[in-house]
Amino acid sequence: MFSRILVAVDGSEHARRALEVAIDLAKRYQATLILMHAFPHVSDFLGTPFYESMVESRILIGRSLLESLRSQIGDAVAVEEQLLQGPPASAILRVADVEHCDLIVMGSRGHGQIAGLLLGSVSHVVTQKAPCPVMVVH
Repeated sequence: MFSRILVAVDGSEHARRALEVAIDLAKRYQATLILMHAFPHVSDFLGTPFYESMVESRILIGRSLLESLRSQIGDAVAVEEQLLQGPPASAILRVADVEHCDLIVMGSRGHGQIAGLLLGSVSHVVTQKAPCPVMVVH
């Protein structure tokens, strides 16, 4: 039923639970798991001496998160990684489309800038615009 499952992660508890579900589904369907993390633009620093170091820092944090999660997954399923800069909902939708994903798995809330105020704004956008089914894990 599923051959390519996208799981969006941001280091939050909701994303960790979503990853557990995605791993279980990937094992069950012998699917490839696409582990992705998107970090926000740092365009506010464009043109300043801090811009390059800010981008490098965000990339290192994202790589560290993906590597940590990949080590937890081990060899249980085939894994591909995607690290992108940009708004999370747009990045998730773009990867799902380009990678021809059959399913998107994501947490209901994450580490957004106002995570407590806008309950699940990223998951809401993704469920409305995704090119495939979306599973939101609470």
